[in-house]
Amino acid sequence: MINVTILSFSDGRKRVHDTLEPYIAEQAERLRASLESAGEIKVRVAGNIVWNNALAKSEAIACLAGYPDAVILNIPVFAFPNFAMIAASLLTSPCLAIAPVNGKLPGLGGLQAATNAIRQVGLKCDKVWGNIEEDATLRRVISFLRAAHAVTRLKGQVYGLIGGRSIGMASGAVNADAWMRIFGVDADHVNQSEILRRAALVEEVRVDAALAWLSQKTGAIRYDGDKLTPDSLKMQIRCHMATRELIDERHFDFVGVKCHYDLSEYYVTQCLSAALFNDPYDWDGARQPTVYSCEADADGALTMQIMKLISRQPALFFDFRHYDKAAGVFVFCNCGAMSTWYAARSDDPGTNLKKVTLHPIINKYGGKGCHVQYVAAAGEMTLGRLSRVGERYKMTLFRGRLQSFPEEKLQESCPVWPHGFLVPDADPRRVIDGYDSNHVHGIYGDHLDALAKFCELKQIQCEILE
Repeated sequence: MINVTILSFSDGRKRVHDTLEPYIAEQAERLRASLESAGEIKVRVAGNIVWNNALAKSEAIACLAGYPDAVILNIPVFAFPNFAMIAASLLTSPCLAIAPVNGKLPGLGGLQAATNAIRQVGLKCDKVWGNIEEDATLRRVISFLRAAHAVTRLKGQVYGLIGGRSIGMASGAVNADAWMRIFGVDADHVNQSEILRRAALVEEVRVDAALAWLSQKTGAIRYDGDKLTPDSLKMQIRCHMATRELIDERHFDFVGVKCHYDLSEYYVTQCLSAALFNDPYDWDGARQPTVYSCEADADGALTMQIMKLISRQPALFFDFRHYDKAAGVFVFCNCGAMSTWYAARSDDPGTNLKKVTLHPIINKYGGKGCHVQYVAAAGEMTLGRLSRVGERYKMTLFRGRLQSFPEEKLQESCPVWPHGFLVPDADPRRVIDGYDSNHVHGIYGDHLDALAKFCELKQIQCEILE
């Protein structure tokens, strides 16, 4: 839920304010009703309309106590601009000033004057002029609020780096100082041996129940008597439970796990964990997805966490595999870190998992266990990721549509891995040239505006490939 506070402003003369107060309160109520009708926003209206310097300070401080994701400055009249400037100087959440369309009152002038005062002293404040009941206005405001929600909720979060850099990929190295300075996110390290130690302590009855759940829900489990056996699958379940215990005990908000080649070469791959942690369910029932980045891709995990906060959906972890010129699709696949929610995008885990098959891991890996295979359901996607040069971050984004193909097409790449076939909106060469990673992350729907606004709020370069 996105928590928003509406703080309203008025004329600084008491006699004038008294005549404007009912109208200002009415506009605040219009904002509250429209935003809450969107179904993902909880609104608090400040107790007093600001019409003097003292109220500007006290109401802003009262806002801080509720720690809102964003503060909307309701300015439907020509409020004294310094009141908004004083309040903004105290607020820690992103601010958006708004005024309705009404030629009988100078709300537009008030909006311009207030945001000018705020920006003139080096503070940030977005602005929207329009009636909140209009779709275009509501969309703009909600995009801002989703971005603000991600900005605010990231502060104080902790990334659990379990293992370390995998197979030499630079994106697995966390610049902890830059993360804290830019995003307010800490990084904490745990050795992968802790997964194995805790896995050995998991009660057998819990493992048996989880295996029964997988056997019932998934489309098939392709045991081969070697790589994938009931015992190796149970070990993957144990690793999942051990990692969950680690996350809960260390209060991690999102994680990355090395896997290659320590665990995948000598024990079991972590494919089952990577898929199910990113899902809104597992054998224990419904829950919030926990972003889990395989190969300890730290910037990938941070990207997925931002995408999850903005969209309130599971985020995908893909690998660039191939561009099929004949079919006009990027072939995205990897060894198992794709949320199974994307198999059918259903609230019912059984609907998704019946399209999922657990296959023996490929011989490339010396260990044992399963890959979690399916083809992502068709639909519109927003894709991208954070990358950096030194300590300077940028986010590269593009859009596309996942397309359905028969399972036979998987034979053209790695048939036991999960796949997504994406028709990009941008020229594929533009994507290849402009995108700075082998990993790509995505969420269902069009979230370009909110992600671009997030970058603007964090003063990060945003490049949209079109």
